[in-house]
Amino acid sequence: MSKAQMKFWLAIFLSGFANATFAVGLANYVAIGLGNTLAEVNGSAGQNASSSAGYRIVAGSQVYPMFGVEAEYVDLGQFANSNSNIAARGLGISGVLTLPVTSMFSIYGRAGYARMETSVTPFPGSVVTTPLSDSLADLTLGYGIQIDIAPNASIRWAWERYPSSQLAGSFTNIIYMNSSGLLIFRF
Repeated sequence: MSKAQMKFWLAIFLSGFANATFAVGLANYVAIGLGNTLAEVNGSAGQNASSSAGYRIVAGSQVYPMFGVEAEYVDLGQFANSNSNIAARGLGISGVLTLPVTSMFSIYGRAGYARMETSVTPFPGSVVTTPLSDSLADLTLGYGIQIDIAPNASIRWAWERYPSSQLAGSFTNIIYMNSSGLLIFRF
């Protein structure tokens, strides 16, 4: 091996340490959150807003100081109409842009893609004419605030928008989730 090749490989090896040093403030994380969900459901009196409780499980990585990538499982709960319960859940991936306001407080926005499954469970004695389940993949959006409560933990309060199929049940095509708190643990 020539001296030039040795210097080249040594420079690459040392740049790996420089990147590891740069990444000290960056981390992978997992999170769990609860929230209130809202959907428009057709009922006997027309279109009604129906709410439920939902939850999210998130795994993410802070790729750059202000940008991260998240994968999530979300269960948006069950919504009742006149003859059935309608449930929605899915998997998604999002990019998250975080803008620090102070050393502990940030605002963030996220955009991504989610595949949501909507299913209908008829009430006993009811006849449902729509498909009993359907899935749809579409854009998901969200924004909120994040407060760092410890060096390796944060809490987010958020508003999120998820797609939902109109074919399974009498939904509009969007469900909103107001997260009462997403507890984030970094490692």
